[in-house]
Amino acid sequence: MKIQKISGEFVEEVAKLIYLEKQNFYDELFGSDALKYIEKALTNDIPPFQKDYGLVAVEDGKVLGTLLFADKASFRHGYQKWLKILGLKIFPVGSKMIYIIQRLLIEFGVNDLYIVALAGNVKEYLLYTFIKQNRYRKVIVDTADDKFYTKFGFHEGTPVHNKLRRYEKLCDYETLSGIGWDTHPLINGRELILGGVKIENQFGLDGHSDADVLCHAIIDSLLGVALKTDIGMLFPETAENKNRKSLEMLRKVVQNLNFQGYFPSSIDCVIISPVKLSSYRQMMIESVESVTNCPVSIKFKSGNGVYPESEFKGITAICVSNVEKI
Repeated sequence: MKIQKISGEFVEEVAKLIYLEKQNFYDELFGSDALKYIEKALTNDIPPFQKDYGLVAVEDGKVLGTLLFADKASFRHGYQKWLKILGLKIFPVGSKMIYIIQRLLIEFGVNDLYIVALAGNVKEYLLYTFIKQNRYRKVIVDTADDKFYTKFGFHEGTPVHNKLRRYEKLCDYETLSGIGWDTHPLINGRELILGGVKIENQFGLDGHSDADVLCHAIIDSLLGVALKTDIGMLFPETAENKNRKSLEMLRKVVQNLNFQGYFPSSIDCVIISPVKLSSYRQMMIESVESVTNCPVSIKFKSGNGVYPESEFKGITAICVSNVEKI
């Protein structure tokens, strides 16, 4: 998943997400052509629908979600452009728009930011990215989804529209650190999977799942610091988890953490292994980064004849993860 600015190729999908998030509000403002007007406004960068003030989450060319924001200046300039889009409708719609904008600007400081839209399947990660980019600035949002924002510490303010509730928060986050460790024995005739990558070797790791010690160590480092639990509690040795892919377990854990406001920011790992792994380093990094959405580093150690791993008894992974809580 990649977070980037909104570009022209994504305007149609982004406009639809923006419209669906507050459909009743936009229908009241623009009428039956609300979606068309939002798409045209986004195409022409008409405030507050400006592409440079937007983030979009994209994976395999598909839009997963979007966050559109504005500062106070954006609300005050450029509205003459609406005449080009609305035509004669500028009179009934324009008067409503002016009234609503005046209401939106209540208690809106010059350095504050306003979330125009936050929609899609990765709203939590988009909000985290936005807060991290704008630390120590106040953010304001008018929304119909009050549960989402209260979950992340937004405080309710005075409503400015009968279909929406106002929330605000100082953009800030807390950094936490967790450690994880896992060891599995090496056995003949089983696939060796590390970081979701298949390693060509006659030996593999024994375990209930695919025994991916790297993913297991990362999972424990994340679960311990964020949710005060461990991999065994979330994925017990049941029939459902027999031979389960650990990379998918890691993906599920990250999604669970994101939902509750925790976001991995960096992961540092050491693998102690008798099997030479350096040629797989980049593949393993890319594999883990694809599900954690953060930088990952992986180092390899042989044990130098001191640890049991040197004697082909097993492979150990140790991991330290930094997690940011919004």
